Amino acid sequence: MRHLAFGICGVLLVPPFVPSARWRDAPALGRIAFPTSGSPSAQPPFIHGVLLLHSFEYDDAIQAFREAERIDPSFAMAYWGEAMCDNQPLWFHETLDKGRDALTRLRAARAARRVTAREDGYVDAIERLFGAGDKPARDRAYAVRMGELSRAYPADDEAAAFYALALLATIPPARPDPAVSLRAGAIASAILKRNPRHPGAAHYALHAYDDGRHAAMGLTAARIYARIAPASSHARHMPSHVFLPLGLWDEAAASDESAFAASVDWVRRHGASPAQQDFHSLSWLQYEYLQQGKFAKARELLDPVRRALEATAGPEAHAHVESEIGRGFAPVALKSELASMRARLVVESGSWSEMAGRPTFDNVDELLALGIASVKLRDIARAEAALEHMGKAVDLAPDADNRELAGIMRLELAGLIEMAKGNRSGALAALEQAKVHEAGRPRPNARPYPVKPAAELYGEALLEAGRPRAAVTMFQESLARTPRRAASLIGLMRAAKAAGLRVEAARAARELLAIWRSADADRSELADARAIVRRVGPP
Repeated sequence: MRHLAFGICGVLLVPPFVPSARWRDAPALGRIAFPTSGSPSAQPPFIHGVLLLHSFEYDDAIQAFREAERIDPSFAMAYWGEAMCDNQPLWFHETLDKGRDALTRLRAARAARRVTAREDGYVDAIERLFGAGDKPARDRAYAVRMGELSRAYPADDEAAAFYALALLATIPPARPDPAVSLRAGAIASAILKRNPRHPGAAHYALHAYDDGRHAAMGLTAARIYARIAPASSHARHMPSHVFLPLGLWDEAAASDESAFAASVDWVRRHGASPAQQDFHSLSWLQYEYLQQGKFAKARELLDPVRRALEATAGPEAHAHVESEIGRGFAPVALKSELASMRARLVVESGSWSEMAGRPTFDNVDELLALGIASVKLRDIARAEAALEHMGKAVDLAPDADNRELAGIMRLELAGLIEMAKGNRSGALAALEQAKVHEAGRPRPNARPYPVKPAAELYGEALLEAGRPRAAVTMFQESLARTPRRAASLIGLMRAAKAAGLRVEAARAARELLAIWRSADADRSELADARAIVRRVGPP
């Protein structure tokens, strides 16, 4: 999420006041047990708030906790819940002033009415979370205290769940720590065995195994979370964090279709800006459609982003109030997301002519697509101009991670240009270098970056250069990194056929046909795959 092509910022909208009757008819968010010393009438909105908190539905959770505070002004744990919403640990965001304000009100409530020793542990932990020091130090101190609380009350699944989340929050961005994440995953998975409807356990297990290497360990949690919390758009999306890296395209697409639909419904019900729809899920859904060969449907998904951009630019954009947590898509982020979706559509579908008349680009994803399209259309001068801009992107990258990604894209584009000029050895050397750099990066846990995987591009170049057996090896390497990716299966099928590896070609063709069983009917790749299967016969 930190790549040049994508960023999240802007505003989210505060939903209107929700009456207490809502808690009696609350939609499904899972099931927890969290006894506290609040009054019985304040318990339903409090529990509802915790369920929302576990699924990162922070704005709605704040409203639920405030309803509990209104019913019982001395309910200390209600203020604890509100403060917890002001820390979004896995989104690397906090509203420190609001969190500390909630703590001030919590202290007053605790002075008015005693709480249990167990509740004191929660309060002490959140005091550390919003206490003195920089955020990493506060996150570590909070995690230590939650670990102590969880051990002191081993039957308290909420303490264990928030401890698992706290452990994940101590891992710095873009610096995976498997020892910590797997420990958090084990804690969350153990809760899920005791309570298969616990949304936090399912959610945090998915984040724990969301590193590109351990996705299969989260498959049970993904399938549970996909069904237990349908009221949360984020809960509907999160299973795709396991389904997508494993190439389970049907399940991934179903999750993200559901997630985006839920966000559209939320915006409608709350009178919110279209910019608050879940475009994160929508962009994943587009990639999943592309892998399923549903290029027409993938193209249609550009329209909601365009409409949201128009809404943020129009007078109606000022009719909405700001959110509590400052989450949402600002116009610049929406514009970049739209550019990335356009780029993936062009690269995956091979619709190179769509870039022919485009005079500008909005991010590095689109720049790469423009450069590749220019090579395919034999406009080498334009491709070289794109290569020059890609060099500037490397220099302007905000951090080492983005700099490395832009450098891989530059090598990819340079290799294609050299291939078009007839310099095969120079082209293959550049593409091999891009592949080596890509292989040194963590395995993708989401849509792959760059938008054209380097190993896949190298395999296509090897096939074009008349080296089909080497291309077979490269496509296999690409598929090991991004399982069941359609373009790599197509490349493997064609390279194996050219190399005389009939069984390997048929195996790849059958897998493609299974994935593309609902694909656009006019794709030539389908005809190629069927012809290969017919020649080889049944497995």
